[in-house]
Amino acid sequence: MLAMVAVGGVVPLDDVRLAFPALALSAGGSVLAVLQQGRAAAPQRLVLVGTRSDVEAYAAHVATDGSVLLVGAGIVAGERTLTVDAPLPVPTVRSLDRVAELASEVGADAVVVVPGLAVDTDDVRSLTWDLESLPVTLSIAVPIAAVARHRMHLRSLAGESVIDLAVSRAGVPSRFAKMAFDRVGALVLLVLASPVLVVMWAAVRVDSRGPGFFVQDRVGRDGVPFRMYKMRSMHTDAEARLAEFVSENEMDSTLFKIRRDPRVTRVGYLLRRSSLDELPQLWNVLRGDMSLVGPRPALPAEVATYDPAELRRLAVLPGITGLWQVSGRSDLTWDQAVRLDLYYADNWRMVDDLAIAARTVVAVMQARGAY
Repeated sequence: MLAMVAVGGVVPLDDVRLAFPALALSAGGSVLAVLQQGRAAAPQRLVLVGTRSDVEAYAAHVATDGSVLLVGAGIVAGERTLTVDAPLPVPTVRSLDRVAELASEVGADAVVVVPGLAVDTDDVRSLTWDLESLPVTLSIAVPIAAVARHRMHLRSLAGESVIDLAVSRAGVPSRFAKMAFDRVGALVLLVLASPVLVVMWAAVRVDSRGPGFFVQDRVGRDGVPFRMYKMRSMHTDAEARLAEFVSENEMDSTLFKIRRDPRVTRVGYLLRRSSLDELPQLWNVLRGDMSLVGPRPALPAEVATYDPAELRRLAVLPGITGLWQVSGRSDLTWDQAVRLDLYYADNWRMVDDLAIAARTVVAVMQARGAY
């Protein structure tokens, strides 16, 4: 049977040979339980089940998430056998029949099936029976990572289980709430930060020749250009000297970043490390060019190279902060940054903006990826 995803209808998900029958409920909870229920004091201990490549890919995906810990694996290929090129760094079993035993031995909280051709409905049913006497949740990793949990709704269709995906565009009330949050928040922050802005402006002017503010063309929502404001952190000849350092670029894209850029002024270095150089963008938020939270504001030259998927970043207002900033900022690769921005654009909720804003405070204090 095929698992199916419905987006304004029902379409087959060809790469997943795994159904979600109502009978596949473990003693610990639903097979479709998603393992993002908030961060507990101790990480959830996981045993992954699937082909070696699928398990390794999923393990790499969750490796940086402190809420989970991989403690075992059941690697399957073809029928119910194990093929191993090199040992995995966790206890591994050669048969699905031994997964429950492994879960008990390693003290697993959940067994997560990574869908693929090697695991079918009968396998899931067997795992359900094997695990029903253990305090272990049996879960299936839904193979649509770009869709947030709140957009997924499980229901029955013609006797089969399907997942409906809610549309990604926010409704009018949600858009109004975001606009109010942005405008009121930006106004309050501008008033509170005005003494700091004056001091920074004076420090920039004293430290190096040139204006206190830096103004640059960026591309906003729906491709509309706007003028973005920042505190100047570089010498005024920075653009003219760019060619000298192109070979040192640490970004794998049209963007240019190096950790110790000699074009950055002394005061500019401090402003960048503290992210205070971004404060003038509050004016852009008040004007409606930007949001407090959103994708990174794109350069025109960068947008000119976008593929159709990357253009989706322009579906929402760019932000002063966003998933890209709280997830590593300049330490991220281009592909990682794009995936985060696309995830935000497709799954935005007001509660997520509040969470990102709170995480931004921590990220700024730690100065992660800020240079």
